[in-house]
Amino acid sequence: MDTSHTMTDLFTRTLKVRLSEVDPWALLKVQSIFDWFQDAGCEHAAQLGMSAADLLVRNFTWVLLKYQVRVNRYPIWNEDVTLTSWRAPLNDLYDLREYRVTDASGETLITGNSAWVIMDFNTRKPTRLSRCLSEEQRADMGLIPDSFERILPVKEPRYTTDFRVRISDLDFNRHVNNSIYIGWALEALPESFLCRHLPTELEVRFVREIARGRAVLSEAQADETIDKAYLHRISGKDGEGELMRMRTLWQPMDHFASPAGICSLG
Repeated sequence: MDTSHTMTDLFTRTLKVRLSEVDPWALLKVQSIFDWFQDAGCEHAAQLGMSAADLLVRNFTWVLLKYQVRVNRYPIWNEDVTLTSWRAPLNDLYDLREYRVTDASGETLITGNSAWVIMDFNTRKPTRLSRCLSEEQRADMGLIPDSFERILPVKEPRYTTDFRVRISDLDFNRHVNNSIYIGWALEALPESFLCRHLPTELEVRFVREIARGRAVLSEAQADETIDKAYLHRISGKDGEGELMRMRTLWQPMDHFASPAGICSLG
């Protein structure tokens, strides 16, 4: 965490891992991490007077472009953790936000970075922060570095599965929520792998939105540059093109300190 921040710059919440947020092994679901981060960002933005609701009255909204998540340990069911978040603009176009999840002893469990832009609802294109945010809200320019890496494309998918966009997949902006894409991407991998491994790193790039009722394809292949890494792609099946690109790095389940599984691995 950047120590130059004051406490008024930080958003902090104590959370208890709920049953609805865990997987069959009583560990926090990967998608739940992204839900936590999104909620923290939204609440903090509201406190700063720059929430999606604040922008909507002027026909603008926030759109997520990138995520970078690192997991040292997955919180377990009923565990109390602290989520801290802070933000800083970059180049009058991006609003960067960092996240940190710590346990009761102060150990860092999860860290994350995200990059957001403000979108014009009419043109569906990004606009400069200075059109919507005050000079004070645009202070601390560049305080958070741009640490996002290029994600290689999926060229020879080995694993595929498909979905259809449901109305329950849509969010405040009327497009598929970011955590839904994460779930779709992971679902392409074999069940035998997913039941024995968990991701420790996720690098995500969102490309474009898709409407309710459309069919999407989730594809994955091994990243040959590193062991236990995969490249993922979500695309529209009816010509919409690439919607999301992701790279994941995995560790065996026994790498994580966790309670005994509560379902059979089969």
